[in-house]
Amino acid sequence: MVKFALTKKVQLMKRILLLLLLAPALCFSQNKPPDFWIGAGYAFYPGSSADVHLGSDAKNPFKSGFTAELTVEKQLNSFLYAGLGSSLLTFKDLHNTYVPVFADIRVIGTGKYKLYSFLNPGYGIYHNNYYYPLLNRSVIVTERGGFYIAYGFGVIYKIFYLQGKFNWLRFSSKSEVTGHSSKAYGVAGITLGVRLP
Repeated sequence: MVKFALTKKVQLMKRILLLLLLAPALCFSQNKPPDFWIGAGYAFYPGSSADVHLGSDAKNPFKSGFTAELTVEKQLNSFLYAGLGSSLLTFKDLHNTYVPVFADIRVIGTGKYKLYSFLNPGYGIYHNNYYYPLLNRSVIVTERGGFYIAYGFGVIYKIFYLQGKFNWLRFSSKSEVTGHSSKAYGVAGITLGVRLP
C-alpha cells in the first residue's frame, strides 16, 4: 500500500515537472527573437569533505569542477523572462558528466547594471555503473540522475553577465542487493558569460 502511494506521488511529480519544462516553450511564439545566455565557470561542493562518495572507487568527495550553460528565453513583461536551458557539470570524482535540463524563470531589473534572480527546476541526466564495495565484484549498482533544482542571482553589464548559482543534484542508486536509494548534494557555481539578444 505504501509502495503504491509512493509510486503515485512519483508519477504526479514527473507530470508536474514535464509541465514546468514545457510551459516556457509556449512563450517562443511571440515576434521578438529569444535571448541566448551562454556561459562557463567554476563549480564546487561547499559542504563537509567527508560525506560525499559516489561509487566504490571514489577516493575523494566533490571538490571542484567545471560548469557550462546554455539558456534560451523570452521576455514575458517588463521584468519577467521564461525559457529552457541545459548545463554540464563535471567533477574529478564524479565518474560521468551530470547534465541538468531545466525550465528557466528569471526576474531582471533595469539600469546600467541589471541585477537578476532565477529559478531552474528540471531533471538531471546521469548514468554510472559500479561494483558494490562491501560485497563481491558481481554486484553492480546502477546510479542515475533525478530531480534537479537550482536558484541564484547575478548582474548583467551590456552583454556580459556574472552569476552565482546553487544546484541541487539528485542521484538514485539501484542494485539487486541494496534495493533503491537516493541522495542529493548541493553544488555551488560561479559563471561568466554573454547574453545575446
